[in-house]
Amino acid sequence: MPAKGRYFLNEGEEGPDRDALYEKYRLTSQHGPLLLTLLLVAIAACAALVGIAFGRGEPSGQQAVLATAFLALAVFAGLYVLVFVERLARRWLRASALLIWGCLLALGYVLVFDARRRAACAWEQVPFFLFVVFVAYTLLPFTMRGALAAGVVSSASHLLVLSTLMGVSPPPGVRLWLQLLANAVVFLGGNLAGAFHKRQMQGAARELFTYTVKCIQIRRKLRVEKRQQENLLLSVLPAHISMGMKLTIIERLKECGDRRYLPDNNFHSLYVKRHQNVSILYADIVGFTRLASDCSPKELVVMLNELFGKFDQIAKANECMRIKILGDCYYCVSGLPVSLPTHARNCVQMGLDICEAIKQVREATGVDISMRVGIHSGNVLCGVIGLRKWQYDVWSHDVSLANRMEAAGVPGRVHITEATLSHLDQAYEVEEGHGQLRDPYLKEMNIQTYLVIDPRSQQPPPPSQHLPKPKGDAALKMRASLRMTRYLESWGAQRPFAHLNQRESVSSGHPSAASPHPGQKCVPQGAVGGRLLR
Repeated sequence: MPAKGRYFLNEGEEGPDRDALYEKYRLTSQHGPLLLTLLLVAIAACAALVGIAFGRGEPSGQQAVLATAFLALAVFAGLYVLVFVERLARRWLRASALLIWGCLLALGYVLVFDARRRAACAWEQVPFFLFVVFVAYTLLPFTMRGALAAGVVSSASHLLVLSTLMGVSPPPGVRLWLQLLANAVVFLGGNLAGAFHKRQMQGAARELFTYTVKCIQIRRKLRVEKRQQENLLLSVLPAHISMGMKLTIIERLKECGDRRYLPDNNFHSLYVKRHQNVSILYADIVGFTRLASDCSPKELVVMLNELFGKFDQIAKANECMRIKILGDCYYCVSGLPVSLPTHARNCVQMGLDICEAIKQVREATGVDISMRVGIHSGNVLCGVIGLRKWQYDVWSHDVSLANRMEAAGVPGRVHITEATLSHLDQAYEVEEGHGQLRDPYLKEMNIQTYLVIDPRSQQPPPPSQHLPKPKGDAALKMRASLRMTRYLESWGAQRPFAHLNQRESVSSGHPSAASPHPGQKCVPQGAVGGRLLR
């Protein structure tokens, strides 16, 4: 999941956020089966009391027990329904716990007074109050302090009420202090057992919560890493090729089973497919070699990065797929992997757009550069080759011919073949290209070429939206590469390599690499190919 904002669970996070999250988890766990079980038992007990009271045949003499039992039954039934349908909010959960505890105590005191009225042993209700103590520790969603307070209050109130009743009219032959001492020992043991059980359960719940959080964090981390790896793979290969390769690797892993050794040459298959009726565009920056000799390696890489980022946006807008960047040469194909009837128009429009973009750069910065574009339509073989290192590319005679069209093109113009013109359906006006005069291969093969007339050239120019040019001494002090870099940054294009936004990382660390000597041509090692010096 790259996600906006903070993660709900951050790795290694402690403090109030984690404590609040654990409290919600604890209340939710208590909110479910434990509270429902307690309410179900309480409902059954109240129904049994009502049944016993009517079974004895003296309901009029037990009005207090019946009234309390009916009231508690109604309260427990209502709370059970609210908990079952999950309409009881968390902030009312403790209030409902207090209500349940109060109803149980009230029911116990009614039974105590009823036993006293019938001259029965009042301490017979000790098991019921012991049950209330255990309920406070185990089933109700109290904290440790709340459970201790409920248990102590339940025990002490029973001892106080019992001592008061027995002190007024003590039964003959009964040692009151001994009976109270025995009851106190029973309640003390019940509170200690309940507190120990709650502490153990809290520790187990805390460990389970921590383990669950770590599992969620690991799954989220794995999901994010998987997405990043897929994005990295999609930045190198098209989606249909990468999916086929992933399925093949998964099948090979299934066939290997539990064997630890797996061959590292994952690409046995040739993922090559033939496509017909596509258009290939080659574009080269004219004058870039002279500009590169005036800039440092860092500036050169940043400049190409900004410029090709803009070209990628233009290619996406015109439904073209960039195949490769060779130094300052950019080539793409339209009609892959899905056939498009407008592939020729897409490539022509892209060529016109990138020529217009370079024209804006030249007008805004004063740098003498232009774009030479060549387009040809035909058939290609595209796919991935290689055993340990893959390479996605297109191959065919038509691809070589498109490269020839770019080399024989005119700066600032889109140079197309007759095959491309036949797919345009007169969408653009053209003129004779005379490519045979500039390339011997085109002359030998007798290939007719044309130059596309940009419809924007026949319209009045729009008001300038470029950056203001530096005037006076500032224009003399600012090098052409620096002017061009600053203007390209004003485009705000998405860059092909995001890590280059911190440009200091591109520097080699040597002073000579950052600032070349006068007259020294700077070509970054490994950054551009041989076509840069063409």
